[in-house]
Amino acid sequence: MKEIRMKSDKISLTSAIILNINIMVGSAIFAFPQFMASTAGNASFLAWGMVALLFLPLVLSVAQLSQFFPGAGGFYSYARAGLGENAGYLSGWLYVTAFTFVVALEGLALRQVLISRCLNLHWIENALLFNIIFICSLVLFNLLSLNIVSKFLGIFTLCKILPLVILILCLPFIINPSFSISSAEIASVPYALPWAIFGYLGFESCCNITQYIENSEKNGPRAILLGFLITAAIYMLFHFGLLNLMGVEKLAECGAPAYASFLPLNIPYLKEFINLLIPVASIIAIYATAAGLLNANAVLLYAMAENGSFYKSQTLAQINRFGRPYITLFFQGLIVLTLLVLIPSINVITGLCNVCAFSAYLLPFVSLFVLQREKSHPYSKILITILSIVILTGLILYSWMLMADTLPDRLLYTVSLVVAIGLGFIIKKRK
Repeated sequence: MKEIRMKSDKISLTSAIILNINIMVGSAIFAFPQFMASTAGNASFLAWGMVALLFLPLVLSVAQLSQFFPGAGGFYSYARAGLGENAGYLSGWLYVTAFTFVVALEGLALRQVLISRCLNLHWIENALLFNIIFICSLVLFNLLSLNIVSKFLGIFTLCKILPLVILILCLPFIINPSFSISSAEIASVPYALPWAIFGYLGFESCCNITQYIENSEKNGPRAILLGFLITAAIYMLFHFGLLNLMGVEKLAECGAPAYASFLPLNIPYLKEFINLLIPVASIIAIYATAAGLLNANAVLLYAMAENGSFYKSQTLAQINRFGRPYITLFFQGLIVLTLLVLIPSINVITGLCNVCAFSAYLLPFVSLFVLQREKSHPYSKILITILSIVILTGLILYSWMLMADTLPDRLLYTVSLVVAIGLGFIIKKRK
């Protein structure tokens, strides 16, 4: 009965691409351009392209992995296939840990946005009450059929990218003839990369739900690659439009959400519409990203439980009548709520998230290299995998260095990551 339900609840390639875009396009594209402009001026939009090029080998490697393993499990299955059960478990646990941090951060960001909009409601001002409502709504939403969830997330995604698309369509009318980039600004682009890196996290989310995609062996890799490329194009064009429309100083001062006030087009009600749309889109962007990540994490935990990775795996590996892993969804919600209550500095959590995420990516890519060698794959594909491993190693070190200003502080914060990994292996079932 479980297999029949799983097979009947398939989503199309278009829905899978939208789900992937939804994970990536979050609050970052509305919040970060002003900081990037302060750092790299007119060249700041290039940071999105540089990170996209940096991530491209990773995306291609993930696409290869999804072809190797079109079934459930995501990074857990990928690492386990080439490196064994412990490596697979560690990769899956690191992945879940990283994006659990992100869901918590999205909750904090959502409350801040609502407060900044002067919504002085009791349930928003009361942090605990807000967090409970936020988490409960995410869990209940993800208990619905994946087909229904993907349709809603598709609508959410269209809503949150609409302000971006409007500005991109206005580009021919707002190009500044005097727009130029200095060599000093180009030299400053690397310092704007951390914000752009965070904006792309989640590009691999479709690998956790490939078993739900129609013709998954072919469409899984397509959804990952197309979702990433579309997101990269949207990021670059939108940020380029902001710089031409607002200029570096105004963008750094007012931020991306204020762009409607600078539009020179005399289209009736356009500015009013965008000024109303952007805060709504910001809220939707944060909520939809949190919902998508909670879903991806729950599906991965369910796959690990189905494989008997945890004590009491039978309890975790349960689904409702829609084929949704409701126990792992409740478990995820409880962990995120705990983080929201106890969460420390956002900067530290972001650094820990990046270190966790890139470490989770590393093990499956090493596994891919092992499998490619065993199956005598073309050297061109093996070279991409090696490049991915080198890039990920650099990103882990880079993220760890940015976590704090001093070595003792970095080591102190790393202890929490070690504790999280240790807890994961405490609940791991010995086989």
